[in-house]
Amino acid sequence: MSLLFIGYETEKVDFSRYEKHSLMPESHTQMKPRIVDMGIFAIADSAITTFQGGKTLLTNFRKIYDIEAKVYKPRFAPDGIFQGYDNLYSRHPILVGFAGNTLVAQHILNTISGHLEHLEIGCKERSIGLQEIEYIVNMPCESNDLKSSSFAQWGEDTFLPKDYEGLLTGELLAGFIEHSINHALESAKKHRLNEDEFKQMNTDLFSGIYCPVDREHQIYIFRMKHKLNADGVLVVYTEKEKLPANEIAVLGMKKDFEEEAKRLNYNAIKDDLSSSNVLEDYLLKCIETVSKRGSFEIARPVVHKKLNRYKISKKHID
Repeated sequence: MSLLFIGYETEKVDFSRYEKHSLMPESHTQMKPRIVDMGIFAIADSAITTFQGGKTLLTNFRKIYDIEAKVYKPRFAPDGIFQGYDNLYSRHPILVGFAGNTLVAQHILNTISGHLEHLEIGCKERSIGLQEIEYIVNMPCESNDLKSSSFAQWGEDTFLPKDYEGLLTGELLAGFIEHSINHALESAKKHRLNEDEFKQMNTDLFSGIYCPVDREHQIYIFRMKHKLNADGVLVVYTEKEKLPANEIAVLGMKKDFEEEAKRLNYNAIKDDLSSSNVLEDYLLKCIETVSKRGSFEIARPVVHKKLNRYKISKKHID
């Protein structure tokens, strides 16, 4: 079992203290305190246990990972023929974590990395006679008009830096992650899982992203779901869910600790306290509670990571 708390770190800033240093008219400097987006926090235990937490197998197991999305821009020969993708355009650090089956999670994490480590700026395929180019960001597994039109010549007024602005959003990155998870889960339908087998492989994930277009931090939750297809075969899949501002997500032992975690987060925001610090303390108390009842489902050390725009920091609590 696992326990993860994921949420938004905020801070109430009183801008009135800057008024005396402002060159703006007095009527424009009387600003009320407002909540400022300070990033994303993710806190997790590090125990790996047998199924249903009967025994701890090991600790210090990572459940929160740093994954970097890399976007490459196309390179052209002097005559305008596409040459390939070997020029890095931008990097985007992302937090990804899981609660559930560790082998399934590792397969999913590898698939996510494989999809995000070489994103490509391209364009949608154009109809005959249509001259306007619609620029997009492709995953490496997607069809790419630049690659398929190997002998096409592109003008000097195409694929300019201004054309790349605003292409990569947080929602698009979350969509790539959703695709990666579903791609990793596709093979499960070959093995005709039953309900018990689904429970054993059940794994929920989250991603923490800074959107450079909306200039905000975004958290997406990917809970594993299942349904029967037309052939009566159980199909495992996920759909992304964006976590609203000021909310937290709990992965793992939801039934035990979600209600209290949400109450603590609400009160922390109301009282201008750090939600991440409050929930860090609570997760440590949750471990003590579980230990006192003779269970091994979660255990120290605890890992506390934060994403603030393009920087990830880590805290380790033994």
